[in-house]
Amino acid sequence: MSSIYDPPGLVAPFILPAKRLLQNLCRKGLGWDDIVSNEDITIWQSWFGDLPKLESLKVYRCFKPPDFGDVTTCQIHHFADASQIAYGAVSYLRITNAQGLIHCSFIMGKSRLSSLKLLTIPRLELSSAVVAARLDKIIRTETDMQVDQSVFWTNSTCVLGYLRNKSKHFHTFVANRVAAIQEVAAASQWRHVDSR
Repeated sequence: MSSIYDPPGLVAPFILPAKRLLQNLCRKGLGWDDIVSNEDITIWQSWFGDLPKLESLKVYRCFKPPDFGDVTTCQIHHFADASQIAYGAVSYLRITNAQGLIHCSFIMGKSRLSSLKLLTIPRLELSSAVVAARLDKIIRTETDMQVDQSVFWTNSTCVLGYLRNKSKHFHTFVANRVAAIQEVAAASQWRHVDSR
């Protein structure tokens, strides 16, 4: 699992189940040489059987199609989400040309397993928002694109409430993450996506 090299996070949805299995084995307290249950072996063998399919994955990595023309606007849209199992974010480039045509491209994504210590969904959603903010920082640093605007999307009204708060003082966990997000983006850059 650790041998899969994937800096842009293209195969994060494929790697995440294997990470979850490994985390569950650790949660069960199994040692390196302990016998794994038949159920866990079946999950592993299914994942491992699909591994060769990654060789056929092909992604067009040019952000701008060859016949697109001059770019008039360039935006990065980040989507953050979380569950009890994992959280993460994905970033897309949205460009518009002089004729008003729009093209969207996947830039990168990051996913993380939820910690062994159970966290509430609002805290996990806030952690996913931090990942989105970090992706924006990485993309702006590592590319030479002239980005006009970054837009952040979440389905968590709690995250939006944390970011728009002007008076309440938060506990350390929330305060640190809100500060990390606000270093990168203003509250006005965050938008709500209906969960449906």
